[in-house]
Amino acid sequence: MTKPIKFVVPSRNQPVWRKVSKVIKWFFKKPTIINLNDEMPQRAIYLGNHSGMNGPVNYSLYFPSFISIWAAHQMMGSYKMRYYYYRDVFCVQKKKMNKVFASLLAIPVVALNIYFYRGMKVLPTYEDARLRDTIKNTMACLDNDVSVLLFPENSQKGYDDVIKEFLPGFVMAVNRYDKTHEDDLPVFPVYWDNVTKTMVIGGPSTFADKRNWTRKQICEFYRDEVNNLFFEYVEPRRKKLKERKANKKRNKKSVGTTVETD
Repeated sequence: MTKPIKFVVPSRNQPVWRKVSKVIKWFFKKPTIINLNDEMPQRAIYLGNHSGMNGPVNYSLYFPSFISIWAAHQMMGSYKMRYYYYRDVFCVQKKKMNKVFASLLAIPVVALNIYFYRGMKVLPTYEDARLRDTIKNTMACLDNDVSVLLFPENSQKGYDDVIKEFLPGFVMAVNRYDKTHEDDLPVFPVYWDNVTKTMVIGGPSTFADKRNWTRKQICEFYRDEVNNLFFEYVEPRRKKLKERKANKKRNKKSVGTTVETD
């Protein structure tokens, strides 16, 4: 087991990333943001869906609060570690890509991703004993008024619109904060939809009324909170988008038929 990757609490003063992000925004246009909150606290945990690469990138560029983002430590490691994780886990296992295509795609992506990840204020996560370092770094962010965005969904088999399972790492982080600070950290559900380019930020709740809940119960509660944002706000927008495309297609077909008749 290697040593945890060094992490420094991100600063709001990021002149290089500010310039780079302007270029990235040419490719990732500003989404529709549905924020159900009048104010965003400086210290909070946000639980969102991953949606492949699109979720983390759009959250980093357009989220209306300063955040650090949990992400797999492999994508912050050596070139070799990043290459094999991106190719075998992200592309082939999760995105179901052809391995030959994934091998070629990984070369330029992995060469550049480390700089993007640093700019995106990524906080490395682990699935072994080093998880304690992830929790420690999360506490450091919160203590410095940097909120943290996590992706608790179990994405081993890919990314789903409706999340099937949340993993409990965030429960340990919130419990640690509440116990250490004798305070109730607000937890917000968020949802990114790549189809309609929509970001939804739900209202907060705390663990105050969940003291006797099991980790599984807490995970199921917040999984449902995130999924409800999809059902209530995203799914209707998808239906409208589908209808507009269908109408546009019918209109084009109608015009073509009229021209042929004439």
